[in-house]
Amino acid sequence: MLEQIDHRGKRFTIDDDDVVDNERINRCRRAVALERQAQRERRELERAKAVAGPAGVNPDVEVLDR
Repeated sequence: MLEQIDHRGKRFTIDDDDVVDNERINRCRRAVALERQAQRERRELERAKAVAGPAGVNPDVEVLDR
């Protein structure tokens, strides 16, 4: 911990950087998990489009594009 004095003369302490680092690590992990989920969803959408065929053959495919 680091002890400091603010502009009013009051003392305060700054905690270890481990807390900040853990928060940053957790945010990065969540971002990676969300990116993986988005990639899975994109692949599933591409597979669904491939199975459905071109939009001209089956007009119901337009529903998937919305």
